[in-house]
Amino acid sequence: MRKIAFFLPVLIFSSGVLLAQDEIIRKRHNYEFASDEKLEVELDIDAAEVKLMPNPHESELSIYLEFNDAAFDYHIDFDEYDNRISLTFEKEHWMKDDSDNYKTEIEILLPRTVIVDLDCRIKAGEVNMELGDLSLTRFALKTWAGDVKISFDEANRISMRSLTLNTKVGETRLKKLGNARFRHAEINNGIGQLDVDFSGLTEDATADVDLDIGATDIFIPDNIGVKLSVHKFLFLSQVDIPHSLRKKGSYYISENYQDDEKSVVLKVKPGIGDLRISYH
Repeated sequence: MRKIAFFLPVLIFSSGVLLAQDEIIRKRHNYEFASDEKLEVELDIDAAEVKLMPNPHESELSIYLEFNDAAFDYHIDFDEYDNRISLTFEKEHWMKDDSDNYKTEIEILLPRTVIVDLDCRIKAGEVNMELGDLSLTRFALKTWAGDVKISFDEANRISMRSLTLNTKVGETRLKKLGNARFRHAEINNGIGQLDVDFSGLTEDATADVDLDIGATDIFIPDNIGVKLSVHKFLFLSQVDIPHSLRKKGSYYISENYQDDEKSVVLKVKPGIGDLRISYH
């Protein structure tokens, strides 16, 4: 039987402020959990400036929304038995209207000591995520249009079983991705610049990077072994591979690569545009 003292959220707080003259709504929802609980978080957002970061209150999830009431609507569904919370944020009309003059912002503060499965789908808007020092067991993000910045300035507190990033149009910058402590990562970039920094890797990992159109920079720190494969060089692809990686069959391998030690197996499928891989 589920123990209420440890498994049910003990605080749910919601507040709202309406400024009638500008039709702006500001709302915050707070949810308190016990440490080491498992929580599924799903975000389905039509259009907004989206920020995610660790919560100073280590066992609290906080959701803040600021939007024009005439242009947007939202719904939060919290299943306290399965510990699943989903946010749906919908734009009422996609044609240009007065709502474009108003700031639309969503800020999510994630609990650091709660084991979180995070799934995000964002159709349009700027995305800025600082996800270091969390306890993410899985992280998935899909965006259709807008710039994306994701960083892990500190190491994830637990091993992440999978990391999936799919961006369609816009610039994507991934900083210190190794600190995510992923076992396997899939990165699919559509149209736009892609920067991937694998700094922070301390465990064996695999990563697949699939590119369509745009310049791509991939950085791998030389304190870890690397086994790299680059598939299907296209006529319109310009690929720069470090001289320090020796060619062995269909792979490029670093001198310190060992199957049984800290290493990364990286598979890259180039698209149209420059691909530069740095290893130092």
